[in-house]
Amino acid sequence: RASRARGSASSVPRHASCPSTMTESRRGNELAEMSAALRAHASKANPTKDQQHARRALFQRIIQYLTIGIDMSPLFSDVIMNAHTKDMATKKMLYHYLTFYAQQKPDLALLTVNTLQKDCADEDPVIRGLAVRSMASMRVPDLVEYLIGAVTRGLQDKHPYPRKTAAMGVLKIHDLDREALLETEILQTVRAMVLTDQNAATVANCVATLIEIDGPQSLATKQIVYGLINRIKDFTEWSQVTILQLCALYKCANKTETFDVMNALEDRLQHSNSAVVLATVKCFLNATLELPEVHQQVFEKVKAPLLTLAQTDQQEPAYAVWAHLHLLVQRAPPLFATEYKSFFTRVSDAPAVKRLKIEMLIAVADHKNTYEICDELGEYTSDVDVSIAKSAINAICEIALRGDADATPAVVARLTQFVHHGSTHVVDRTLVALALITRAHFKFIDTVVASIQNLEIEDREDPDARVALVYMLAEFGDVTPNAPYLLEPALESFSNETNSGVKLQLLTSAMRLFFKRPCEMRAMLGKVLQQGTEDGDQDVHDRAVMYTRLLRKDPDAAQRVVGGGDTREEINHFYDACDKSQKYAAEIFHEFNTLSVVYRKPWFMFAPDVRTHVSRVLSADDLGAQGGAVGSGGDPNVAAGAFASDALIDFGDDGGFSGVSGVSGVSGDTNLLDLMAPAPMPSGVVDTQSFNFADHATIDLVASPQMDAATFQARWESSGASPGCVGGALPFAMGPGFTQLTSAQPLCDYLATKNFVTIASGGTPPAAIKVFAHAASFDHTKQTRVVFLCELLVDPGKGTVSVTIKSDASAERGSALERHLADVMTGFGG
Repeated sequence: RASRARGSASSVPRHASCPSTMTESRRGNELAEMSAALRAHASKANPTKDQQHARRALFQRIIQYLTIGIDMSPLFSDVIMNAHTKDMATKKMLYHYLTFYAQQKPDLALLTVNTLQKDCADEDPVIRGLAVRSMASMRVPDLVEYLIGAVTRGLQDKHPYPRKTAAMGVLKIHDLDREALLETEILQTVRAMVLTDQNAATVANCVATLIEIDGPQSLATKQIVYGLINRIKDFTEWSQVTILQLCALYKCANKTETFDVMNALEDRLQHSNSAVVLATVKCFLNATLELPEVHQQVFEKVKAPLLTLAQTDQQEPAYAVWAHLHLLVQRAPPLFATEYKSFFTRVSDAPAVKRLKIEMLIAVADHKNTYEICDELGEYTSDVDVSIAKSAINAICEIALRGDADATPAVVARLTQFVHHGSTHVVDRTLVALALITRAHFKFIDTVVASIQNLEIEDREDPDARVALVYMLAEFGDVTPNAPYLLEPALESFSNETNSGVKLQLLTSAMRLFFKRPCEMRAMLGKVLQQGTEDGDQDVHDRAVMYTRLLRKDPDAAQRVVGGGDTREEINHFYDACDKSQKYAAEIFHEFNTLSVVYRKPWFMFAPDVRTHVSRVLSADDLGAQGGAVGSGGDPNVAAGAFASDALIDFGDDGGFSGVSGVSGVSGDTNLLDLMAPAPMPSGVVDTQSFNFADHATIDLVASPQMDAATFQARWESSGASPGCVGGALPFAMGPGFTQLTSAQPLCDYLATKNFVTIASGGTPPAAIKVFAHAASFDHTKQTRVVFLCELLVDPGKGTVSVTIKSDASAERGSALERHLADVMTGFGG
């Protein structure tokens, strides 16, 4: 048996125990078979249908292997030999193969030049267009000179397909070699084709190319805009959106021209595509911003088309349209008041759409429709979605807070009915709403007290509801007979309460009620203060200790502190009741038909603040070097996350500073915020009255711009200096406040009031004080937000400040910021 086993083992092939060797061998054999088959097909000048079918199947097999990651580059030369095929499907797969491997094999890509140039002159326009597209898609710098010739001929082709393909090829030439493109007349040809070419698809591609190269503002001229508007119906929907974006940038010379443009685009409001309609609405809104009467008519005009589009069953487009309608309603509520029934929710509406509609109902509520709107909102309290039910309660509350005085009693009466609702979450949210109403309208205190006097605090699940109920029992304890006894169970179970906010309110309410009902509350107050001082939560402990010491030291002062007296003041405005997006409502409106409307925040709050250039050309070397940090010069040892260890601000225990290098006036080994040694100050001070500051330029800064330290560091390295700082820092005189400086903090606080946000600061007089801050301004002309980075080096002894400003803004805006900052520094302490 042993000999038979040895014999059977020796009969097994040697390579059977090495699957990888067998796989490589089989792959090599298969590549050899494919190579032989490709050569055989290439040798046949007039293949039969069966042979064409076999070659097509072979190319399909090659593309399949290529797709799953198998290296098929050894077949490159054999594939090129089959470029003479007339079969269109095979030709397309061949071009796909060439463009896929050309970037990885640039030397082999040069072998395709003759083939592609020959195809560029083929009698079939489709092959000519495919050849131009393939040559441009290879993205090989060595082929630029050949690509320029092919694109030039393509732009002059009689057939529209090669022309529109060549128009996009211009953009790829620009990405590969901008200087080479500028040396030709290709861009002039493309600019002329925008108005002269008869094919709409070609014109659309020319417009898209010029937008990327010249910028959209360069195309917003009367001649181009009028030419595109006159033939807008010939374009596809996507192309119409692009053209309408250009129209939105065009500034009409007068009122007559405004009406001409609007009349020409009026039929676009009836389009079935929501993107086209929204783009048209933006054109109308931008064109009439300086014409208030016409602007109001535009709201009336766009109302019906948008409401019609919003009724679509597709949730994503519907939400986008409702979001834009929400923005318009918030901007002009009276104009939509008569359409309030259009904002009633449907069962099929998505939860996000329902929330938008509820907010719109709040906005359009007036003395004529308040009852109907509140009745409708009351029905939403039974919605299966708890968040929608709570939103409905909040909406009724807000209508009562800022609604019509005559309608408010009925609204409050409807709200108090929900105190006895069967759903716990409805009751909880109602208590929160009633607490707000009693703070704004004292005349409803008796009504609210009557509705809550039988409620138990322990039955409330929402911590906010417990806080609201505890607050009202103490605030209105003088008119609530059983208030101490309703509060007693919660005070006795104080240590079992898990929410610190409820504990804090219990302490305050016990104090307030003590001054109104001392006999009944004395024992309970002492017990809860004792438990509070022993609580593990620091805030609860500190408040309990403060109340205890106040009572021991001065009971009258304690009563004044906690507001236990009989005097109350009505509150007319609640910040929490307002939509925080209204803070940026103006900027969001200027960003109409963008994601800003959908996200309900300006672009700089959700998009990266650093304007990085994303190249369309990604070579094999680029793929490995993309981890380089900004300003690293392509050093592969510098990782993209290097700022994590070399951040602008070091938040370590030592409280020191660390920063970036490469800053003007600082050596490469010096930290940007190295404040250990005094920095040299300029010898002279600029007279801000006589300095050439572009006297007529003014600038408005955005309130509270956002930027983190890493972004500031990256932008500081990549941004250029403002016009006045090109030759070095600008020395300014400071206001009288410099004499009081003992640290950088007062200056930082002052800068914050002028919309300059400090990123880092340091230094203590008499040494220099250094501050790094940033500001932002919205450019309504270009519909973009520009950022300014500032370095301030203060000499407290001389009362001067050396300022360096960096930005990507225009020279005019940079000069305006310099003048503004000079005025700011002069006003410090004044």
